[in-house]
This record gives sequence, structure tokens and C-alpha cells, in this order.
Amino acid sequence: MQIARGHLYVIDFNPRVRTKPGKLRPAVVVQSDIVNEAGYPSTIVIPTTTRLVDDPGILRLRLKKGEGGLAHESDLLVGQLIAVANESFRREIGALPDHLMEELERRVRIILSL
Repeated sequence: MQIARGHLYVIDFNPRVRTKPGKLRPAVVVQSDIVNEAGYPSTIVIPTTTRLVDDPGILRLRLKKGEGGLAHESDLLVGQLIAVANESFRREIGALPDHLMEELERRVRIILSL
């Protein structure tokens, strides 16, 4: 499977450990395509959740149903940036629209002080 930055995939996050999300869930790839194409064995992603919260602040980014191919309204868990083994990728869902990817990048830069 070709892994691409800004695309959402169903990823197997099992087993759940402490704050690490578990189960199969969508996540967006934030790793550079230069690294993706180099064949590195893991990929940096941001997982989603359908457990929505009001006023989530900068650590969550709300995605409406249908955005990026999602079947449900979801929050991107920006504070849960994680590298996963490429074998954990199950299938591609879709791609984030440019304006949402730009907002996600902005939030990642803030929380990582970049």
C-alpha cells in the first residue's frame, strides 16, 4: 500500500496501552512523503476519535462526516501524534482537504514549538 501525507487510513492501534489509542481507527499521515517513499518501516500519524468534546482547544481538530472520507464526525487527536508500523495500515479512506491539512499543520507546529 502506498502511504501518503495528508491521507486518512484505517490503522490497527492494538493493543491499547495507557494513553495510546487502541482498536482499529482512522488516522491521518503527517510524515513527509520523502520519508514515506524511502521505505521507512514506520509512519507518523495522528489518530481520530468519535468521542467528541465541547471546546477541545488546540489539541483536537474537528472533522465533519465525509471530510477525508470519514463515516462519522470525528476529532483528530493532535496531542496523540504517534509513529506506527506500516504493517498496521489496513486501508485508505481518503485525503484531508487542503484547508484542514493546513490547520492541522499549524496546530502541530504550536504544540511541538516548531
